[in-house]
Amino acid sequence: MKNNQLLYVLYGAENTGKTSTLRYLAQKLDKVATLTSGRIECELDFSVTFKIKEKIVSIVTPGDNAEIIKEHLGLNDVPSSNIIICASRTRGQTTDFLWANYTEEQLRWVNKMYVYLDDEKHINACNRSVAHFLFESLLLELHTE
Repeated sequence: MKNNQLLYVLYGAENTGKTSTLRYLAQKLDKVATLTSGRIECELDFSVTFKIKEKIVSIVTPGDNAEIIKEHLGLNDVPSSNIIICASRTRGQTTDFLWANYTEEQLRWVNKMYVYLDDEKHINACNRSVAHFLFESLLLELHTE
């Protein structure tokens, strides 16, 4: 891990749409950046890397346990990324791993809002809203560097 890497950590409980939200974010980035590695999966966890404004940005969705996130943070271009956006549970192995390997200044914790309804329309709107927030935050981060 590089000392100047930033990590946006989308954290939340199991099955609250973290991967779906990061998929929406990856699709937004795919329209304005160059995909350099990985593939945006429709149903599964995925890791992708983009180049935007001379910076490398990676999205890593598997965040259920320390071994999985450790493996995916070591994939492809992720170690050389300037900014990593990943999923994590609210506590446990993954958060312990992130706190042990990154400084407080490197971590940007983003709480995954969740709509407790069975209405897919509302759930997707919530996921898109969080993805848009992450997208705008990323653009601001890139603009201020």
